[in-house]
Amino acid sequence: MKQITILITVIVALTVTLVSCDDKPIPVEQLPVAAQTYLQATYPDSKVLIAKKDSELFSTTYEVKLDNGLELSFDSDGLLYDVDD
Repeated sequence: MKQITILITVIVALTVTLVSCDDKPIPVEQLPVAAQTYLQATYPDSKVLIAKKDSELFSTTYEVKLDNGLELSFDSDGLLYDVDD
């Protein structure tokens, strides 16, 4: 019985570790090229305050906050999928 409890604990710990997201700030240059191009073309006068890469188990997304108050979300290919003001 003790071995089953240990096994379940290990499985739960591994699952939590693998599923937890890795949300970390990155330089703008590490955004996908499509996201960089979109930002330069659409918001040429805005400055990126922070860019974050959010890596999850099966996906990666990017969040960008601009100095004009907009928060943009890009998929792993750098395609815009959400804008919040």
